[in-house]
Amino acid sequence: PRLAVRVTAPQGEVLNLGSLAAAGGRIDVQAASVNQQGILRADALSQGPAGEIIISASQALNLAAGSSTTADGGQGGQVSLDAGAEGRLLISGQASAQGLNGLGGQIVLQGREIGLLDRAEIDVSGRFGGGEMLVGGGEQGKDARVRNAEALYFAPTARLAADATENGEGGRLILWSDKATRAFGSLSAQG
Repeated sequence: PRLAVRVTAPQGEVLNLGSLAAAGGRIDVQAASVNQQGILRADALSQGPAGEIIISASQALNLAAGSSTTADGGQGGQVSLDAGAEGRLLISGQASAQGLNGLGGQIVLQGREIGLLDRAEIDVSGRFGGGEMLVGGGEQGKDARVRNAEALYFAPTARLAADATENGEGGRLILWSDKATRAFGSLSAQG
């Protein structure tokens, strides 16, 4: 309980090629540049609630193809990926905050420029209701909790999901940028 893993490199780069795990706990990674190529897991132990993953960068944040960033559990957890007010967030890997026996969790993606590249998969689905995914801002760019992106690209083979997989309402998927949004991928928020 209350296990936390924290990696900080404010002036440099964090490169994860391995595995960081804090079952039901919190993983916090901070650096000027973060390159996530491995596994970050704050999944629940057994059927309990999932934990939280926070990755904060000031210049660049990259989730490479084949990487996995998950906060799955009975109730979905929280994942925050923030490249900073002037940084670029690029995702080719997989991120999830799924609720395996309850509601999906929340994933928030922030940065000046955001790219959900080919085969990126982000999922906040839940067994009894979808979660919330905020990409580049909140509803109509007016949510004070989330900083608005300037540009957003969502590739044709990328996939975002906030489904209720067994029963309940679909969740919320919001893609926003102030200047240019190009969305070509698959969105699903089925109830």
